Amino acid sequence: MVPCIRPVTTVVLKPCFTVIMSQTEIEPDAGDALRGESPAEHKREGWAQTEFQLGSGNESTNLGGKTMKLERQRALIEKYLKFRNGEWTDVADSSMRNPASAYVDPHRFEREMKVLFRDRPVPVGLGCECKEPGSYLTAQLGGVPIAVVRQPDLGLRAFLNVCRHRGAPVLSGSGASLRAIVCPYHAWSYKLDGTLLGRPQDWGFADIARDGCNLSQIAVAERYGLIYVQPDAVSRISIDQVLEGMQTEIAEYDLEKYTHFETRTRQWNFNWKLVIDTFTENYHIPSLHRRTIAPYYDDRHSIWDTYGLHQRTVNFRRSIDAELNDKLANERTLLPHTTIEYFLLPNAVLTHQLDHVELWRVTPLSVDRCLVSTSLYAPEATVTESAKNHWKKNLDMLLQVTESEDFPMMERIHAGMASGAAKEVIYGRIEPALSFYHKAINQLLASAPDSEPGIRRIER
Repeated sequence: MVPCIRPVTTVVLKPCFTVIMSQTEIEPDAGDALRGESPAEHKREGWAQTEFQLGSGNESTNLGGKTMKLERQRALIEKYLKFRNGEWTDVADSSMRNPASAYVDPHRFEREMKVLFRDRPVPVGLGCECKEPGSYLTAQLGGVPIAVVRQPDLGLRAFLNVCRHRGAPVLSGSGASLRAIVCPYHAWSYKLDGTLLGRPQDWGFADIARDGCNLSQIAVAERYGLIYVQPDAVSRISIDQVLEGMQTEIAEYDLEKYTHFETRTRQWNFNWKLVIDTFTENYHIPSLHRRTIAPYYDDRHSIWDTYGLHQRTVNFRRSIDAELNDKLANERTLLPHTTIEYFLLPNAVLTHQLDHVELWRVTPLSVDRCLVSTSLYAPEATVTESAKNHWKKNLDMLLQVTESEDFPMMERIHAGMASGAAKEVIYGRIEPALSFYHKAINQLLASAPDSEPGIRRIER
């Protein structure tokens, strides 16, 4: 799951109550578990416990504008209560063994790149990342460089991000205010729709037709605030078909109205699927995060629902207890006390957390290397310095736990599998989203044309 932490101080974000702590210089003690000390009992020296009010800078008192419908929130609370009262419905039917080859086999990796990233629509970001004409973003999908550009009519065009002259990338990163797309290598230029605009010393290419030198278009679609691209297609993408029912819930957030604050990326030495793995379950929280977020999360009761091959989890903070104890059923709200995660196959997690939205997206680089991108989106434009400082601090704090605890552990796990010491991994019944994610990937690989032996179709 995605942590919500606030280093340096405990934070109370208005209007919702949440107690989050922060870490100063302190080393984890592996003996805590051996001594039988629970996170709640352990005295954490070096943790600040000062509470304060931290506004958005715009002094907004909502939870990020339009959010999940109240009736849905209350239905999920009722489901959570049943889970807590012993109705163990949100668990897998059985545990699952997955061979280490699913993570370390280079031949399987190449097949994943084709089947999951080139032959299917893949999420590349939110539309608010490139709102204005001339704004753009880039990505690599299955090793294929792509670029998405906002057009003057506010539609989107997507291209293979290679110049038709010598194959150099024509755009990098993300940006805005393009009037034309200009290759940095020899300055071939293109209109925003990809049509060739100019070739320096054009006479030297007179025998090459200009209309054969336009950027190569690929399929792109935008709906519910999400952008999907498919590198190996030019036909229309139906995001409704892609999301398989999840769109009804995602639409309630009005993601189109959010503002992209910042995206940060970092490369890691492990298989790309381990990024998603760590967000799918709370089982690791009491141990791995015992000195950070563990005391503030209910690690035993998460809500889990599936939408075709996609899924959503709802993870609860312990602050939900006050909501349950102090309010009537028809007065309760879910969002101030949860981290809600939408798993978008194959490589993204869309998260609603307190007063903002995040998108975690992983780019596979090789079987043992990946690039993790973390984007934060605010419900309002970040105009004031106060607002900018607020969201920067949120992003700083968000990455503190994942980059100091989760992802370093994933590197060690991958090394164990790559060495042959760990020949398989086990996903328990209490980790339903984890096993469902891998079953969905296996199903896609098995059902694709020219499926290779050893990849079998696995139902839920």
